[in-house]
Amino acid sequence: MNILLNRIRTLLVAVPSVLSIANVAPSHYAIYTACVLFALLLIRSGSIHLKYRILLLLAELICFSWLAHSFGGVLFLLLFSTLIASCRYKPERAASIIWSLAGLVALLSALQDSQQVLLLSASLLWITTSAILYAANEYENKQHQIEDLYEALSASHAELDAARRRMQDYARQVEQQAQIEERNRIAKDIHDDLGHRLIRVKMMSEAALHLFYADADRARLTVEQIRDQLQDSMELMRRTVRRIASDQEQDVRRYALDRLVEESAIAMGIAVSFRITGHARPIYPSMELILFKNAQEAITNAVRHGRATSVTVDLAFNAAHVALTIANDGIIPNEPIEAGLGMKGMKERIALVGGQIEWDRGARFSITTTLPLLGG
Repeated sequence: MNILLNRIRTLLVAVPSVLSIANVAPSHYAIYTACVLFALLLIRSGSIHLKYRILLLLAELICFSWLAHSFGGVLFLLLFSTLIASCRYKPERAASIIWSLAGLVALLSALQDSQQVLLLSASLLWITTSAILYAANEYENKQHQIEDLYEALSASHAELDAARRRMQDYARQVEQQAQIEERNRIAKDIHDDLGHRLIRVKMMSEAALHLFYADADRARLTVEQIRDQLQDSMELMRRTVRRIASDQEQDVRRYALDRLVEESAIAMGIAVSFRITGHARPIYPSMELILFKNAQEAITNAVRHGRATSVTVDLAFNAAHVALTIANDGIIPNEPIEAGLGMKGMKERIALVGGQIEWDRGARFSITTTLPLLGG
């Protein structure tokens, strides 16, 4: 762009100088040529020595005005070269107005002996050119602002995309950890419950073999007990297999709270209710997993330690957070809750996303998990 403007400025000096040479007396050719060359030198110096551009522009304004006044012709067009140069440096509005007025005064001074029509035409051309150059500067400035804004938006988009990928990686890590915990829980259940049942069945089978000939009635009773134990073990195995191998639909909703409520009511033989309040909306998988695991831990503790027979699960959506409250009718604990491993695990999970956990020892013991909602 600067190269093009420099060429235009050079043409605005060279072309009027050639066209106006007819108005120059032969005795003044040398002076005229020297002045034209000096004018071209000023233009060249202005493009090189930017540090002194203001002084060089003033020198141009004075020199070009003197040339136009001294030799006439169309040399007044040289002043338009200075006008272009003054606008090229994108001055403030006040500076632009000052330069335009100063140039207009210089133009009128150069044409003071010209006809009225030429004065009006040159003034109108000067004002129009000034307005066009100012509008071009404003357009270019806004274009630069738009480009800067676009770059900032692109950088923000890249940061958000990176944050989204980190959140997805974190969700996968949390899900893998939850799967490991679930497998460990299932392994413990198999070892503690099913293993114990099978050992007892083995011992009862050996006793039945010894009693088969000595006491047939007791042997038959023992075999019936073995059958009942095997029936219970098979039922336990079915429940365990259902927990391990879920179908596709269940796998998609692996961490749905309504599914947890339904399974807990069946597996533990208690009454579990579920309620959603507020404006329900999708949340991040990692937060969904945290709510699921905390609800699972709270329901299990309510039955195991509090001997609860009724549990309520309330999920409340607010503008900035979501709160999960698990309340039960079991025994209200007296010992410090922080000492429990289950509560420690719940606090560690919510600490990763900046949540908090609270409990209430009122008429019904309750635990509330509160997680912040992004964009809330």
